[in-house]
Amino acid sequence: MKKRMLAIMLAMVLVIAAFATGCTKKETAADNGGEVTLKWLLGGNGQPKDGEMVWKEYNKQLQEYLPNTKVDFEVIPFSDFAEKWRLMAAAQEEVDLLWVGWMLDLYEEANKGSLLAMDDYLHLVPDLTAELPEYLIDLGRVKGKLYAVPNYQIQTSLPYGTKTQKALAEKYLDIEAVTKNFDKDTYPVKEDYQVFEDYLAKLKEAGKLQKGVSKSFLDYILGCIGRGPWMETVAGNARIDVRDPELKVYDFLTDFPENEDYFAITNDWFKKGYIRKDILSVQDHKADENKEDGYVLWSHSSFKGASETDSAKYGFDILSIPTHQHIYIPFTRPSSKTGISRTTKNPERSIKLLELMNTQKGKDLFNLLTFGLEGVHYEKTDKENIINWLGDSAPGASADAPYGFNNWAIGNIFNGYETQYDAEGWNDYIKNDVNVNAEPSPLIGFTLDTSPIKLELAQYSAIMKEYEYVTLGTNDNWKELIAERNAKLKKAGSDKIVEEVRRQIEEWKKIK
Repeated sequence: MKKRMLAIMLAMVLVIAAFATGCTKKETAADNGGEVTLKWLLGGNGQPKDGEMVWKEYNKQLQEYLPNTKVDFEVIPFSDFAEKWRLMAAAQEEVDLLWVGWMLDLYEEANKGSLLAMDDYLHLVPDLTAELPEYLIDLGRVKGKLYAVPNYQIQTSLPYGTKTQKALAEKYLDIEAVTKNFDKDTYPVKEDYQVFEDYLAKLKEAGKLQKGVSKSFLDYILGCIGRGPWMETVAGNARIDVRDPELKVYDFLTDFPENEDYFAITNDWFKKGYIRKDILSVQDHKADENKEDGYVLWSHSSFKGASETDSAKYGFDILSIPTHQHIYIPFTRPSSKTGISRTTKNPERSIKLLELMNTQKGKDLFNLLTFGLEGVHYEKTDKENIINWLGDSAPGASADAPYGFNNWAIGNIFNGYETQYDAEGWNDYIKNDVNVNAEPSPLIGFTLDTSPIKLELAQYSAIMKEYEYVTLGTNDNWKELIAERNAKLKKAGSDKIVEEVRRQIEEWKKIK
């Protein structure tokens, strides 16, 4: 009996050893030449018409870098990405790489285990950590572990500008007054916006008001009234002034009575016809921007050469006047990152592909995936590293473009081409001027744990969305509506949000 038991135990040991050896061989097969297909979820405008054509070439060229590796790309519209990913993660669907955009909370994704910590694999990709700034890598960490690689691009808050048709501005707008009133070192006040009202009044009188003022102007330019340009949102209504080294936390709903000037102006402009009468029913507020016969005031980022870039892209002369130019490096994680899914069966090959998309050695692959095929989607120019998009290939120019991705959703943009829509020397300007000279938020290094206020933040977002229409100026009783909104927010826990943020920041200040 003893001999029989010993024989059985020995057989079990041999089986377990053989199984373990088999697992080891399977796990390392990918790096020993085994065939691997990686699934990569990309954020974009939807599946591009020429996607399969480009990706076939991408997989062909990939063999030079990662033999026996193919990539299966799935493009999910930005608006659907968060919901689609949650469903896939809940179903434990096998995914290798995924875009972690602004709609996914990295802290939450890491805590619930949907992403793989990459630290054990970093020794396989020395160029990744050598070429990317250490602070950038750290912005992808949660509790010390690396869960995503931020896509290297502009790392600052966006400098906004007022956009308008150049022909109208030269005749009716006091451009010098706009520049003076919105100096980057001052808080905008109600009186500063009179220059825009004068412009709108003259346009209306001349019959050239067209679509009037876009929602983006209300959000980004008028919305900065008071301390707007200097306030960094920590969570919900809890904000800090980035110029305050003491890191005082403000309740943005109640601490700044001058915010009411925003509603007074928008309501006055609506009654005067400067804001379109059908604004509440407009589905796409950007549809009439960047059109010669569209809005006469809209807003977006305004970097060096923005006027020339916008004019070339949209086919008529646009004037982009820098208005809110105070920029800083936020404490929050970058809005575009790439992570590795917990369900991957190929972590080594996944992180090597991630390295290629973020380093010099993979720049040709990066450009292929971003810009498509030379001669089909773009053509090279006589200037090194500058290309011209062909037709409607440029991402953002048309949702129906045959191909083209936003480079900031793919990887390291500084390894990519510049296009005819970029100011010359754009990559160098952003990397070595904008990023280097921006002042960092005093909160850099702080991570807010939202779990104690998760319910309150959800209710805050829902109530703010419920009353968003009030910001469009259509209601004469806006004071009553804002008071009603704030009362609901207070009942839902807006005070708790501020107090919890204050508590966590004070704790962090003791150990930073």
